[in-house]
Amino acid sequence: MKKLGIMLASAALAGLATVAPAKADNCDIQGNGRVDVITNFFPTLELLAKKMQECRRADLQVEVKMTTEHKVEVPRAFAASSSPFDAAAVANATISQINAQGLLRPLNDLVAKYKDKYKIEDQMLIRFGDDVMAVAFMANAQVFYYRKDLFEKHGIKIPTTYDEVLAAAEKLKGDPEISQPFGAAYGNTWELGNEFVDIFTAMGGTLTDPATSEAAFNSDAGVKTLELMKKLYGYMSPNALAMDFGAVKQQLQQGQIAMGFLWGDVAATMDDPSQSKVVDKIGFAVAPSAVAGGPPATLFWWDGYVIPKNSDGDADVTFQVLMEAIKTETVTANNDTTLWLRSAYKPTKYAQPIVDSVQKKAPPFPMTPQASLALMALGENIGDHIAGKESAEQSLDDAAKAYRRAATDAGYLK
Repeated sequence: MKKLGIMLASAALAGLATVAPAKADNCDIQGNGRVDVITNFFPTLELLAKKMQECRRADLQVEVKMTTEHKVEVPRAFAASSSPFDAAAVANATISQINAQGLLRPLNDLVAKYKDKYKIEDQMLIRFGDDVMAVAFMANAQVFYYRKDLFEKHGIKIPTTYDEVLAAAEKLKGDPEISQPFGAAYGNTWELGNEFVDIFTAMGGTLTDPATSEAAFNSDAGVKTLELMKKLYGYMSPNALAMDFGAVKQQLQQGQIAMGFLWGDVAATMDDPSQSKVVDKIGFAVAPSAVAGGPPATLFWWDGYVIPKNSDGDADVTFQVLMEAIKTETVTANNDTTLWLRSAYKPTKYAQPIVDSVQKKAPPFPMTPQASLALMALGENIGDHIAGKESAEQSLDDAAKAYRRAATDAGYLK
């Protein structure tokens, strides 16, 4: 993954060639049948779903199911005797468990066959050992969003540490233009766990012991992380523990908060007048560090496509549909949509903080099933401390017990 990070930065800094969007009749797919794909639901995946569906013709059906429950549905489908889906969009965390269970089809042969036709680049290939298990198309990270006008009004500099975020929140408290100073996604189990992991990792913490697979997050760094998250919660909506990423995005777009942590790939929506009341008022910066002089308190992620081993569909046709969606023409016609993992991509002000995060040593989320299980166990348990119901130590111990049960069931612990 270190190599992927270097390639990501290189690809993101490459030049841009402008071409017209690809038309439906430009889909050059050999073969026929039906292709069913399951993905998460966010703007880039909506675009790619549309591109896949443009390849429909009389003898080729293409359907894309977009759901926020994909983290549950994909492992279940791929573990069935015959998967109802021929492909899925996954990320660092979601690929680890299904790959460890042997549920993925290696893509080496398809990559070799179609590498020239679709200009498949090395930085797009996610390998486990010698096997290509996914073709990635974008990278992402959580970045700092802030109201430029309110920061200027209160004489606030862009925070580079969490202490400075808290100081900024105190200055912004009570400003009549906003309801609360700050927002972050605490209302979804996975997202709450991810918020913890971002800060905890930046404090030098390790989720699990690499030698034993036992939980390692119930530590001093874990306590400090939870205590910081609770302090931030004090400047958030009273309903923050019920607000997911989409709700925080809307808070910022509607002018209800002055700053927040959001995924970088939705930055352009802040300047979309059909969605936002704060057009041209939002600035974007690298996430602050959890400790002075430390790395940004964010991880970088990739998103890509995989094919299950148990699909009854035609893997060759499926692969072509996926590659049609993420080909170079899609990137050059939709440059601002996300941080694409192609050399044709040119970073904009919206994606630059993601590139900067990588260059400032933000690590990738660990591609191990143990890390994914730890994230979920944390998300299910740490809300009680943030809500003031129990100590940080108790919440972390509860999370460690939940992790141990899950890791034991998965065969990683005895």
